[in-house]
Amino acid sequence: MTRTVVILSVLLAACDVGSIQQPGTGTDGGGSGSGSGSNCETLNAANAPDGHHTDQTAVTQATAMQGCMSNAGCHNEAKGLGTGAPAYTYAGTLFKDTAGTQPLAGATIFVKLGATEKKVVTANNGNFWFVGGVAGIDAPTNAMTATTRASACPPPDAPMAGMLVQGNGDCNSCHRTPGGSTLPMYIMR
Repeated sequence: MTRTVVILSVLLAACDVGSIQQPGTGTDGGGSGSGSGSNCETLNAANAPDGHHTDQTAVTQATAMQGCMSNAGCHNEAKGLGTGAPAYTYAGTLFKDTAGTQPLAGATIFVKLGATEKKVVTANNGNFWFVGGVAGIDAPTNAMTATTRASACPPPDAPMAGMLVQGNGDCNSCHRTPGGSTLPMYIMR
């Protein structure tokens, strides 16, 4: 019996090598931990965390489309953090449609930088965010690029075609309408 308990404890401890904590909330942009195993995470909208900027007014939605890290007074340490706002290393909004009008709650976003892969669950307003540091995941650099993918099975995962380099942790800076260089991040539902 003792051997079974020890083996089970070792297996359970190996499932999560760390979690990402946001100051003041005890949570991240959803669930956290290391991503491994299956390439598909089941959509779980019923258990999506409360999102940042949950009021979803037109102003908040427009700000989200500008990027969580794009403006001073938000979540970019280099531009000046907002009051009580933690610095993010990656952040954005995932949608159900290419127009970026229907947020997708309960999907999983993976970011891999070197050998470290972390995941978060999109919030009830489609937003997701990662913080840096020991338990988090650092921002990409030109020397250490990152890859990312979104998962809300079914359908299969939606990997990003390109690499994330220095300055590209602000996902909505490219994936926004109008003015972005590409479509909003989406998984058709």
